[in-house]
Amino acid sequence: MIYDPFEEIRRLHEYIDRMFGDMFARSREMDIMLARAPLIDLVDEGDRFRIVAEIPGVDKEDLDVRIFEDSVVIRAEKKLGKEEKGKNYYVRERGYTSYYRSIALPEPVVPEKAAASYRNGVLEIVVPKKAVKAEGGHRVEIK
Repeated sequence: MIYDPFEEIRRLHEYIDRMFGDMFARSREMDIMLARAPLIDLVDEGDRFRIVAEIPGVDKEDLDVRIFEDSVVIRAEKKLGKEEKGKNYYVRERGYTSYYRSIALPEPVVPEKAAASYRNGVLEIVVPKKAVKAEGGHRVEIK
């Protein structure tokens, strides 16, 4: 038998892989924590903000958009349909994708008047700005 100095290194490498393999296995909880942040454009159009977000591969029903007075939160989740019986997967990474993005708005908005549309993986949200009160404020009569 010939001595191979690298055999010990290979065995140590395999041992470490086995020891830490389960620790770093991805779980659903890990996927949620590692949600992708969709790429966005935030455009000030004078009396409203327009937000355009790229969220490919997600159905409209799987989108959740929440508008607050000072921010917009986008959540989306894509789950693979039913698992096909008889398929012998070696690696299956496409089964789940999630997106999450919280966008701070530079001015207050009116959440109730927001509108959104989704087409070809692009989400578009339009939300009007809150009316700014006159800078002079309200004059109080002094008695």
